[in-house]
Amino acid sequence: MKVFQLELRNTWKSTFIWTAVLSSIIFLLLAFFPSMQTESMKELAGAKMEGLDPKLLEAFGLAELTDFTIITNYFGYVLQYLALAIMVYVCQSAVLFLVKEETDGTIEFLYSKPISRSAIFTQKALAHIVSYVAMLIVLWLITVIGYLSFSDYDYVESIKEVGAFYSAILYVGLVFMAVGFLLSVCLKNSKGATGVVIAIVFGSFILGIISTVVEALSFLYYVSPMDWIKTQKLMTDGILLEEWVIGLVLIVFCLTAAKEMYKRKDLRL
Repeated sequence: MKVFQLELRNTWKSTFIWTAVLSSIIFLLLAFFPSMQTESMKELAGAKMEGLDPKLLEAFGLAELTDFTIITNYFGYVLQYLALAIMVYVCQSAVLFLVKEETDGTIEFLYSKPISRSAIFTQKALAHIVSYVAMLIVLWLITVIGYLSFSDYDYVESIKEVGAFYSAILYVGLVFMAVGFLLSVCLKNSKGATGVVIAIVFGSFILGIISTVVEALSFLYYVSPMDWIKTQKLMTDGILLEEWVIGLVLIVFCLTAAKEMYKRKDLRL
């Protein structure tokens, strides 16, 4: 029973739509970049930023990224918010990957076949990971094309910089995906899945802002993966050791717990 192929077939439309929309937005934003290099736009952006609190600028990744005539600053800043959309897609697909079939009753087809729950979980999870990686490859390619078309970056520079952005997004996305898999096993139906996804992704983003603005709550940074991929930090420090440790531990724990719980779960047929 090729559950992997079946899952890819069931999810490709959603992945295609998300990829097409995000690719279009990315290319249009990059096409707008030459306009940001005019003196009038530079002065306007600088004037707007000067009136904001430094802590607030830091919270939104603008502490040292106010010169949007540099493509790293410009695209790196907007990518932080496009990453929110990517994480919503990743988390939503993960949360729905088991519970939706149980809610719709289509899981009966799989249970009628000679395949273990462990194999179902593993193959469905791999299908979602492959879809996610495929999406990022397309977004990476579109971004490289945009860099070459609308900036003075050469091929090597474009691949290196864009690769750093999307590698970090890939890692953080896998963290959200693992959490989503665990929630998919725990939820009883898919009706409240969207609210759960929004709470997880935007909750993480808000915690990151709070950790920057309120010094006493700076520890919240470590439970805010969205903060790990801020451009300014990525370009100077990359993913920190403690972020690797926290993320990998969370991925292993969520995947292991989700798989074991799914094997023992009483399912409604």
